Amino acid sequence: MSNFDLITHYIIKTNNPGGGIEDFAEMYRRSPVFNAYWEDKRANISKIQVPVFISGSDFSSIHTMGSVRWLALQFGDREAINDNAFADFPIPGTDYRDFFLSQDGLKEQAATADAVVSYDSTSTTSIAEFSYTFPQRSRLSGLPKAVLYMSCKDQNDMNTYIILRKRDKNSKLLFHLCFPFAAVPTGIKSIDKIPEKDRQSLNLHPGSFGVLRASHRRFIPEKSIHPQFPFHPHEIEEKIEPGEVVKLEIVIWSMGVDFDEGETISMQVGGSFPGIAEYSAFSKTLPEEEKNKGEHRIHIGPSTPSKIILPFVPL
Repeated sequence: MSNFDLITHYIIKTNNPGGGIEDFAEMYRRSPVFNAYWEDKRANISKIQVPVFISGSDFSSIHTMGSVRWLALQFGDREAINDNAFADFPIPGTDYRDFFLSQDGLKEQAATADAVVSYDSTSTTSIAEFSYTFPQRSRLSGLPKAVLYMSCKDQNDMNTYIILRKRDKNSKLLFHLCFPFAAVPTGIKSIDKIPEKDRQSLNLHPGSFGVLRASHRRFIPEKSIHPQFPFHPHEIEEKIEPGEVVKLEIVIWSMGVDFDEGETISMQVGGSFPGIAEYSAFSKTLPEEEKNKGEHRIHIGPSTPSKIILPFVPL
């Protein structure tokens, strides 16, 4: 799912058929691995010779992650905490903690027995969910990463999507409002009061995303900017055998979220883009070879220690 067609046909206007914009989706189908065309799209940051102000962009799912995350989001009907100051990013002294996937949620100790949790990769509502409830007030700020051992009996590839959602003390899933409540139209003083038709990725942020295609799982540690941000060169496709268990290291967008005692982080894994997709009506159907098929299986336990690594920082 992509907003490419929305942008090229309805936002960018030219006199050329189709908007006169390069068709990235078609170019991907012609060359799904890195080549000179894709190299030309990668900016050479070393050539920048002037001061640059760079801001993050993890509020909107139609943009890329951006560079840093300074705010601490509280979600629900609470404003972000925006007076944070840090010497560097990732924040010095970040405590990266492993939380292992289990049939009972996210645990600080790996499961003692092997097991499998699965979901229907073709369904937009089927997910595998793993949760952790905070025993005390905590702040997560920086780069999360998922390490999943997965397999699929029905396809030689997998598209795996992850989102980190926040639940309140009553297990209600929360959103963050992407602008101050003072800017909300009169009469709407709560996110719950926003009509369904007006809920869009530009005004509501559900949580940080991650995605990886299994055939592109290879990464180069020496080129990675951080252990939590593996560099995937996308130079070759490594298809999987039906039922083969492969290890996926999945980058998740930078986050900055505060959790009160009793609130929960929900890690949701599925086969479809998990955000608010108001642009889905403009998206073309994917070719069959790019679609997920069948059941995706997440392997957990001592021999396949699937986990998520979360960045804890001092409050």
